[in-house]
Amino acid sequence: MFNIGIGNSNKINYENDLKGINTLRGLAIDMIHEANSGHPGICLGAAPIIYTLFKRHMNISLDNLDYVNRDRFIFSAGHGVPLLYGILYFLGILELDDLKNLRKLGSITPGHPEYKVMPLVEMTTGPLGQGIGSSVGVAISSMYLESKTKGLIDYYTYVLCGDGELEEGITYEALSLAGTLKLKRLIVLYDSNNVTLDNNLKASSHEDIKKRFESMNFNVIEAENDAKSIDEAITLAKSSDLPSVIIVKTIIGEFSKNAGTNLVHGKPLDDEDILNVKEKLGLLEAPFTVSRDVVEEFREMVKARGDENYQKFQEKYEKLEDKTLIDKIINHDLTYNLVDFNIDYENKSLRDLSGEILNEVAARFPLLIGGSADLSSSCKTNLKEEKVFDSTSYDGRNIYFGIREHAMAAIMNGISLVGLRPFGSTFLTFSDYMRPSIRLSSLMNLGVIYIFTHDSITVGEDGPTHEPVEQLASLELIPNLKVYRPYDFNELVASYIDILENTSPAVLVLPRDNKQISENTKTSGVKEGMYVVIENETDDYINLIANGEELGIVMELSKNLKEIGIDTKVYSAPCMKNISNSLKSKVRCKKTIAITLGSPNYYYELTHDVIGMETFGASGSKEEILEHFGYTAKELESKILERLNK
Repeated sequence: MFNIGIGNSNKINYENDLKGINTLRGLAIDMIHEANSGHPGICLGAAPIIYTLFKRHMNISLDNLDYVNRDRFIFSAGHGVPLLYGILYFLGILELDDLKNLRKLGSITPGHPEYKVMPLVEMTTGPLGQGIGSSVGVAISSMYLESKTKGLIDYYTYVLCGDGELEEGITYEALSLAGTLKLKRLIVLYDSNNVTLDNNLKASSHEDIKKRFESMNFNVIEAENDAKSIDEAITLAKSSDLPSVIIVKTIIGEFSKNAGTNLVHGKPLDDEDILNVKEKLGLLEAPFTVSRDVVEEFREMVKARGDENYQKFQEKYEKLEDKTLIDKIINHDLTYNLVDFNIDYENKSLRDLSGEILNEVAARFPLLIGGSADLSSSCKTNLKEEKVFDSTSYDGRNIYFGIREHAMAAIMNGISLVGLRPFGSTFLTFSDYMRPSIRLSSLMNLGVIYIFTHDSITVGEDGPTHEPVEQLASLELIPNLKVYRPYDFNELVASYIDILENTSPAVLVLPRDNKQISENTKTSGVKEGMYVVIENETDDYINLIANGEELGIVMELSKNLKEIGIDTKVYSAPCMKNISNSLKSKVRCKKTIAITLGSPNYYYELTHDVIGMETFGASGSKEEILEHFGYTAKELESKILERLNK
């Protein structure tokens, strides 16, 4: 561990930095006051950190804001976003009017950072810990791309966090993996003010954070909360062979009347307090007053450094013999056309076939990288011809996430943010651990691929803890997230085609051991979302709908019902989000019954007449489970007749 207080930066002039930092503080509290909403505490306390980082270290090209080798700054403590907006104003990216519109509907300065609303906001943050989790994925991408581009890609990932985030479990999961992988270009800037929203930190935590980071294989640096000390600390961190954390002891709401307490965390300062703070900072009372010389010096330093970095990048790029990978990244070309492959599908489970397709894609699509939460052998997601991604082989494409489902999902988001196509896998029931990160990937519209296996109560002997019931329905509720649940090889291939041709987040749900393939299914049906697998030529029939392994049960049921004089039309619904409104209306015009081994809520958009699970599962063989919960042909026939006779 290193302590920074006195250093070797005597030749650097820091005289204007305090003026610039205080200007940033003033802008932040003016924004919050104008919005009558926000978090002034972090803005007053952490301003030196973000100001020094951008002025003296961030490599960004102001003329090419999205260029691939820019340094990434992840504002994990997203409630402090007025600081970032102030920096973006310094850089000429935002106008003062944008700052005045903080938190207003339709503005480009929302209350927490939002991806793609403006340049240099690298991801949507706000839920504490998500930024840290994703920053590990951004750093993984840096190391991977460096190895694949002969050093052309070598950006740093900086992430600013606070005490509250380090209490979130996801941060431990993600940072533990970062230390194991020795992600040396990950630098955590820790705003350590010992206060959370409700109370002082000691009310909820007595951890020794320094020892915790050391135990996770991090380089630990302590710094004072001033430009010189922070500058030296970042310089030292960049020389390390390990990921670094810079612990900056700050005072939340510094200079305000409630400085150092939770009272200044989440509500604007009053008028009198703002005037007193500005007086202490040497600022004019008038809101949104900015010193031009401060802004110009800041912008010139960032531009000069960024231009030099960009020029070096361009020179290296021109010398590359093979530009295929880097051009895909530069052009955000994340799609892949799955048209030519050769797989023997006879007598294989869908998860096995999924693994073979994944390997076929990986062999030709260098952007694909991923792994599982310690279940690659069960989920069949190991890339057989690729190395493991670790500290000895950053060109590996198999990531051992460990038993860290939540962090895995956040890390996948970070990998996707850089322009790679990540996949991650576990059992469907454990997707519950991942929901906050899945929600964010959907909010940001990232091309993340989630592969969930062991998808129903027929998991059997492992019992209700491993048998998903509500998960499929809950995932379907997330906006912008496509959930694919194929029945056989035909639908599986079609699901992969649809997933890889698009760049939206996708969930692929597979059974443990379904080995069926049907002449009734077709690959084109997945793009339609729902299609007929058993037609009916009469006018008097009922619709039956299912997907996944239940489709086999329903097709058999259809034959049994026909024998007793009940005609049916059977639909497979492998992707609910793909179903058109006209097709939904067509189905609703007839008596329609859906059958699922999970929660009936999954089908309520199509029909409220659903045979599904209203309880958790149980431990037993697949056959015992189906009989116990009434999914035999006889029981289902009885339930259908009961519904028709109502």
